[in-house]
Amino acid sequence: MRQLALSRSILVFWQDLVFLEAALSADDATQDLATLLTPVLNEFSQVLQLDLDTRRTVLRASARAYVADASIDDGVRGLFSAVLALVGQDRKRPEFTTLFSSHIGDVVRHALKRQVEVTVALVDKLTLKLFPADLQTAQTTSLNSLVALGKIVLEEVRQAALTRVEGRIDIQEWKEEANAARLTVYGQLLALAAKTGRKKAWAEGFFRAAAAGIEAEATAEDEAPEPAPAAEDEAPEPAPAAEPSPPA
Repeated sequence: MRQLALSRSILVFWQDLVFLEAALSADDATQDLATLLTPVLNEFSQVLQLDLDTRRTVLRASARAYVADASIDDGVRGLFSAVLALVGQDRKRPEFTTLFSSHIGDVVRHALKRQVEVTVALVDKLTLKLFPADLQTAQTTSLNSLVALGKIVLEEVRQAALTRVEGRIDIQEWKEEANAARLTVYGQLLALAAKTGRKKAWAEGFFRAAAAGIEAEATAEDEAPEPAPAAEDEAPEPAPAAEPSPPA
């Protein structure tokens, strides 16, 4: 009760401190103790905004990674269709097998980081003399542009993750300070109880968990799940685009 689990939401910490401050203020004998909590509560708005901002940064980066990945997938599918047209639907010709040794779904199933690597490999193969110059120019220009954007977004994802980690450190420190303030107040209440002939239960009654009987509560108010970062290894496979039908 004197220490809240650091895994609990900052809102849980805030609610507990607000309750404790109000309870202390309501008793003439403990009013002075309420001031021990004021500095911590005054920092709450800044800490909450930090939590929201860093979560938003991670979510926005993940969304951009999803869009960048989908754009690269579309570019690779465009290359697939262009090469099929080049070889007249003959998938055994070296122009096709050099680039696509398996189903197109296997080539575009990856999340952004791996998809960038796969696409760079395709662009390298496109420089072979096996392919006509017009195809090389059109496809390498398009794919290189998508790869460049993908790399930028990957860096954004990395930076967002680092920012979230740094933010969580600051949030953790605030929680630890809140627990320290609660512990100090509890010690002062126990000393006052001993001096005035009150029982330990009187000191514990000032704390929200004891007063409401919810010390074990840990579901509705627990911290929201961390926003999921963009996947590094594998993404759900999109529905494969219809491939050109062979001529009758």
